Amino acid sequence: MPEMIRCPDCGHENPAGSLSCDRCNFPLQETTSSLGPTQEAEPEIVLRRPVRRRRPRTMASQSVTLWLVVGGIAAVALLWQGLAGFRQSNAPPVEGASADQQRAADSLRAVLRRDSTNVDALVAYGNVLYDTANWVEAARYYARGIALDSSRVHAIVDMGVCYYNQSDLQRAAQLFQLALRQDPNQPIALFNLGVVSERGGDYETALKYFHRALEVNSPEEMRQQIVQRMQQILQKTGKAPRPLNPGGTPPGMSPAMPPGQTPPGGTGK
Repeated sequence: MPEMIRCPDCGHENPAGSLSCDRCNFPLQETTSSLGPTQEAEPEIVLRRPVRRRRPRTMASQSVTLWLVVGGIAAVALLWQGLAGFRQSNAPPVEGASADQQRAADSLRAVLRRDSTNVDALVAYGNVLYDTANWVEAARYYARGIALDSSRVHAIVDMGVCYYNQSDLQRAAQLFQLALRQDPNQPIALFNLGVVSERGGDYETALKYFHRALEVNSPEEMRQQIVQRMQQILQKTGKAPRPLNPGGTPPGMSPAMPPGQTPPGGTGK
């Protein structure tokens, strides 16, 4: 039987030597006779990149790589420091600051860039913000300083004033009480608690704190304010303050202050 070629498309058997299928005209190829006895099929072309074996690194190349990594890290660190310094040096000026206050603020910022845990610088920068009535920012710097050194009574009092001036009387009173736990005779904390109590309508407690502030020999300018406030309470309630202990100064006859609240006193230092 003569050799036949099966059509790969329709399966029809075609005589050997046929160039196309008799049934469907599908092109046919002879895989054996057309190549001849000595001719070999061409290799398949594979479209991909040849695999290259990785040569082991020498010690010199490893050293170069290590130095490149170290150098890259150092460059990133220097860039970060430079950006941080640029941000600090271009920080916005303190709102409401005079030329002297701004110079002090810039100097303190430089100290804090070198050591962010410097309590003296934190409190001093808080004082600059306090003196320029930047109450929110001042309270933040006082809080950072107090967290590192809880014995800073003056900073605690001034932080309380910052909250008072933000109308947070509860937080202000807590801070004044904290200052008194550190120093029971702190006159400014006593005076400020009297102001907070008076503003809250608790006149009896206000008189108690004012009275105590006079007994601890508070500064003269504060004593005048205390006497005036006690006189205001007397006019509102008709209740006279009790006499002072020996050594204190009884309320004088200074004219009463006009109605209205004034902020508590602060150390500012």
